[in-house]
Amino acid sequence: MDRLAELQQLIADFAKVERVPQLADTGRPENDVEHSYGLAITCWFLHDKIAPELNLLKILQYSLSHDLVEIYAGDTFAFGEDKAFIESKEARERDAITTLRKTLPDFPQVVDYSEGYMDKIDEEAKFVKAIDKILPLLMIELKEGKAYWDRYNITIAALEENKKPILISDAVAPYYKKNI
Repeated sequence: MDRLAELQQLIADFAKVERVPQLADTGRPENDVEHSYGLAITCWFLHDKIAPELNLLKILQYSLSHDLVEIYAGDTFAFGEDKAFIESKEARERDAITTLRKTLPDFPQVVDYSEGYMDKIDEEAKFVKAIDKILPLLMIELKEGKAYWDRYNITIAALEENKKPILISDAVAPYYKKNI
């Protein structure tokens, strides 16, 4: 029971990580638990429609664990003003993997999936990464749209550069190319 309580605290700490985009029309930022759950549901929804050949269980495992590193590394807003923080993202997240392995020695699979997502080790990880890059666009459009892009001085060119990982997924890339 103590380990379950510790796991619940870790999940609560995960929910404390706030992202920049608002959660649709709630008037507040989305947190990492909400984002990860939303990503999992969205990937599940899309699986049968555009990538039935992929392993759904792996997709869900990647989705639920993909941002766990942010408990220790923090969320990195790609368009933020702190360039040093943005540039340190990879190192901070690799350090977080090490910390997660120490924190969750009896749950190595969740850390393996978080790291596998970072490394985009298979088509399922690439699929999740691509959908993960699309979701903020949808959340922003549901709430703020152009006002968001203007507030952060995000140009179309910068946005397209940031969204290039969408193209790594053979299943998702055709839909993204079709709508840009």
